[in-house]
Amino acid sequence: MECNPESLFSGTARYYSRYRVGYPDALLELVRACYRPDGTGRLLDLGCGTGQLALPLRREFATVVGIDISPEMIEEAKRVCRRARITGIDFRVLPAENIDGLPGRFDLIVCGNALHWMDRSAVLAKSHALLADGGGMAIFAGGSGSLWNGTETWQKEVVGVIKRWLGETRRAGNGEYPRQPGRHEDYIAASRFSLERTGYYRFPYEWDVSAIIGNLYSTSFCNKRLLGDHAAAFEADLRQTLLALNPAGRFTEQITITYFFLRK
Repeated sequence: MECNPESLFSGTARYYSRYRVGYPDALLELVRACYRPDGTGRLLDLGCGTGQLALPLRREFATVVGIDISPEMIEEAKRVCRRARITGIDFRVLPAENIDGLPGRFDLIVCGNALHWMDRSAVLAKSHALLADGGGMAIFAGGSGSLWNGTETWQKEVVGVIKRWLGETRRAGNGEYPRQPGRHEDYIAASRFSLERTGYYRFPYEWDVSAIIGNLYSTSFCNKRLLGDHAAAFEADLRQTLLALNPAGRFTEQITITYFFLRK
């Protein structure tokens, strides 16, 4: 069964805004140092989710537009802004593949851990066309939504519990996680962009059991919609498994974010 991009994260938005680990200030400083925004430009956030990039970068731009294919994510991003009394961000429901319909040119386009869900060739081509001359695109991959691929003992135990309740194959909404050929690097090399800088940003992060559950409920592969009536039993199983590893209920992850800074 194939996954429907519009419903991949159905029912996850509230968990996404609360339990996804944000982008560290030091990483965002690398973005600022590379592109040097001065408060007068235009920023576009592709696959913006609940605003994890648009919100912390908003002060560096006169115009900020965030788009996502999920209406739930966009509504949650707006709710987060209302609660924090943040104004001036234009959140829209729009697939990244359709950005050629947006008016004007942008100085910087950012894309968090979302490009792998998109038609990468089309999005890179349309992003290049939508940028002002000399503009840039910052792409991030990895982060706190990838517990499935974790190497820590506790992460492997978490995946074991998920498999007990949802099967051996990694889910992606109603389908299986897509296995796309090629890496981001391959698509970037085939695009019209120049790769200005790439690297890894690593930082430690400590979880408690409730945050691990909340983070899982923010994913496409283990959320309450997929678990259905088994959610409570799944939580009990996961808590028991994790507390058997560490009765204090604290677990450390070394989060790695890969970044690509492109230039038109």
